[in-house]
Parts: sequence; structure tokens; C-alpha cells
Amino acid sequence: MPEGDSLVRLAHRLRPVLAGRMLTGADLRVPQHATADLTGWTVVEVEPRGKHLLMRLTPPAGRPAARPLTLVSHLKMEGRWLVSALDARWGPPAWQVRAVLETVDHRVLGAQLGMLTLVPTDREDTVLGHLGPDLLDPAWDGSEEAAAALLAEGTRRLTARPERPVGLALLDQRTTCGIGNIYRCESLLLAGIDPHRPVGQVPDVPGLLQIARDLLRANVPPAAPFLGWPRTTTGVRANPDRPYGIEVVVADRGFPPGLPAAVGSGTAADPAADPGADRTASGPALGRPRARPPAGPRGRGTPSYWVYGHDRAPCLRCGGRVRQEDFGSAEDDARQLWWCPTCQR
Repeated sequence: MPEGDSLVRLAHRLRPVLAGRMLTGADLRVPQHATADLTGWTVVEVEPRGKHLLMRLTPPAGRPAARPLTLVSHLKMEGRWLVSALDARWGPPAWQVRAVLETVDHRVLGAQLGMLTLVPTDREDTVLGHLGPDLLDPAWDGSEEAAAALLAEGTRRLTARPERPVGLALLDQRTTCGIGNIYRCESLLLAGIDPHRPVGQVPDVPGLLQIARDLLRANVPPAAPFLGWPRTTTGVRANPDRPYGIEVVVADRGFPPGLPAAVGSGTAADPAADPGADRTASGPALGRPRARPPAGPRGRGTPSYWVYGHDRAPCLRCGGRVRQEDFGSAEDDARQLWWCPTCQR
């Protein structure tokens, strides 16, 4: 299932071909909206919300009484939105296509979407109102007061059930939205927290959310289509002034390649600095990755994750064995969990 940063990337890719464009054709292949006629409607916004994608539309000038609508989709595990030229012959099998949106230049196909619904824009909350604060909401980067309010609300929701295992609570989009299995596993590893620990025993819940948010932000490309931005969570360094002694770094496109900038610090980092020179506030020393499993998802570069997906590879933080299990309950969908018993005591 895609993470919040995947939806931001998707929105970046779709905006240039949809935002501000009038639909010359539209076909929603789901029973409840099969008769919806969106031809002549204009896509005014393409926005992510957690793991959902919102396309907001305004009606044609000849329909002044029509209400603005929002097309809401969720990719689930296999869904995707694809862009092609109008005369392109390639595409997914017809049985997979749930939505066809056409402009004068492009065709956008929604294939194998887990959810697709059309609602009045002023009633989006009927579909999304259950979601907690979005960790990639631009409001976090506004005023300090706004960021503090969002963090406080996320913390309140996460701690509302103190007996719940933190590894399950983080995936619940009703607490905060945008965290998926990758960022669940990696945030808990960096914080040194056993995923089975009850939320009420987590020493710094706001700090844990801050690590997850920083990891998500570090993997969001610039506001333009950018296909060569690989996802990674290993760009971190020790900093005793940050939550759990961890500072997430991200390549700053304003600096030469390879020169990292600390997320939220506003200052460039020394590219020669050893991230293992200091010790974390808790847990073992945060050294350079000790073990190298097969290279990242594109087959090159440094390892992408500390523990996620390490079926046979060791923990990159300590070199110890990574434990894998199905983790869930009747209430929570069981998901694969990777964690390090040495680092996460």
C-alpha cells in the first residue's frame, strides 16, 4: 500500500496534465458513478490527503446551479494512475480500468483503484473526516502555532488508547495519516522502540511522530514531476537535541549533489561529517550502515532501509538479525513487520 509521500509524488505528476484543464471526456467505471457526466468540467486542484488523492472539479459555465465535485481515490495495494497521449496504444487491460479522464492533450487512466467515489466538494468530510492530521499537510510548514496544534492533535489521537501496541497505532490513519508500513518500521527502529510496546509506555510520542514526519518529508521531491528521486530512510545522523537523538537529513536541491541539509534545521550539513561521530540520546551508536543487502530498489546506491524488507539481510544499524512477523489483530489488518530486537528493546 502506498505511503503518504507516494501520493505527493503522484499529485506532482498529475497536476501538469490535469490542473486547470477542462475534461473533454470522462468515464467512471464504478457502479455508483457510471452515469456521471463530467465532460466540460474543469479540474482545479489535484491534492493528496494522507493515502487518498483528491481531484477537485468545477462545473461548466452553462451549469451555474451545479455544485463543485471532488473525485476521491485510494490506491490500496495495486492501484495506479497512468498518463498517456490521446493516441497511445499502450495501457492496462480494460478490465483493470476504473476511471478514464481526457483533456485535449492527455488521457489519464485510473487502474485497479481500491476506492473511487465522487462527492460534493463541500462534503469531502463524509469520506475523509475520519482521518487524523496529515503528516505531509503544508500547514505543518506554516506558523509554529499551526504545527504545534497539528502535532498535539496527532499525539492526542495516538495516545487515546494507551494499551494499544504502538506498531499498530501508527498504521491507523485515524490517528495521523500518511504513515505506511515502511515508515512504521523505520521510525520505530530509529527511535529504538519495540513495536509491541503499548503507546502509553512510549517515552516521547510527539518525538516519534516528528521522526515519521521528517522521514516522509525527506522523501518528497520538489513540486514538479521528478521520477529519479529514490526513497530512502538511511539519511540520518545523531543529534542529541532532536527527538530520540535522531536528525533526518535530505539532499537540498539548492546545494551541489551529495551535500545534505538537515530537515527543519535550515542549515547545510558538513558533507564530510561522520553520522556516527556522536551517540544517540537513546539506543546504540548510530553508525554508518554496517551491512549492505542487495542495493536499493533501483539496483544501485546505498541500502534504502534500516530494517524494512530485510528478510535475509541484517539490521543496518547494529548488524544484528532482523525479526519478521505478521503483526495485526481482528481490528487491525495484519501486515508484515520488520524490527530489530537488539536496537528496539
